Amino acid sequence: MGMSPRPERILSQNWTISSWKRDIGQVLSSIVKFARVRIIATCLALVFLGSAAADDLTWKTLLAFVLIVAFTIHANSINDYADRDIDAINLKDATDRPLVSKDITSAQFWGIHFGSALALGLAAFYGWRAVFLTLAILFIDYIYSLKPLRVTDRTFAAPLLLAGAYTYYSFSLGFWSVESAQPYPWLLTAGLALGFVARLLLKDFRDVRGDKRHGKITFLLRFGPRITTAVSGLFWIVAMAAVVAATSFASGVLVPLALGSVMVCAWLYELAGVRNVDDQQKLVVVIARAANVAIITLLAYLLCWQRTDLSALELQAIPLATGVALLGFNWLQNRKELHVKTN
Repeated sequence: MGMSPRPERILSQNWTISSWKRDIGQVLSSIVKFARVRIIATCLALVFLGSAAADDLTWKTLLAFVLIVAFTIHANSINDYADRDIDAINLKDATDRPLVSKDITSAQFWGIHFGSALALGLAAFYGWRAVFLTLAILFIDYIYSLKPLRVTDRTFAAPLLLAGAYTYYSFSLGFWSVESAQPYPWLLTAGLALGFVARLLLKDFRDVRGDKRHGKITFLLRFGPRITTAVSGLFWIVAMAAVVAATSFASGVLVPLALGSVMVCAWLYELAGVRNVDDQQKLVVVIARAANVAIITLLAYLLCWQRTDLSALELQAIPLATGVALLGFNWLQNRKELHVKTN
């Protein structure tokens, strides 16, 4: 006759299974948090822009989703690790910083980080250019966040390097996912990167207290809100001009981007005079949404350009109507916050 397992052994086994499930849940949750959904959405939009610029959409365009997720997890995880003390001040109540909330162990963290690097091996499907670019991106992730170089502390180099890496890598994955005879659109890529710089300069409004305490001299801390918003506006205007020039001054792109630039510059002017952190963040979000509208407008234009059944009028009217409608929606959705700032 077999003997029944002892009650304490059953309890031990149940506790082990429960603990294992909890650990797996924490790791999966942390992976999602390191991924940063908004960053992934922006990078994926750039991937689709690249693919549209190459005049097609392939399975490699969809595979780029995995690479983008791995890329953002790798970059954000090492940046969170390096900035964990600063984030403990700036983002002490945030739910998307696993190292601040101590949701994972050190071993789990490094497993996630190096696991994302291995996933980037899928870049081989895009050829040797993508492999070398991916290796460069991994290197940039480390020099951006870690000492002795720690580019994130460099007032001027930080936004330029980060914007260039995110934009060029994402757009190139999309462009290289298509076997195309089209030349690489350097002017368009440069315009997108400059627009990314304009957005990154505003990110520091949220982090100013922790950055100041830990001696991280960002552009905002070095020059103040007025110069920061003015430079952001300058980058925005140059970026939109480059994008419009890259599309041969197509009215379907020119009109929405020109209108969006006027709105963004007006909001930047208001942001320069706001001192309340919560109000600053509301304005930064509105400006970021205007940047998203510019990307959607450009994507609509490039997708229409692929269609041979559209008339010249339709080719311009569809992206124009898309951009103007989304800008109007952005303004209507946030008019209360904007009205408060102007009174």
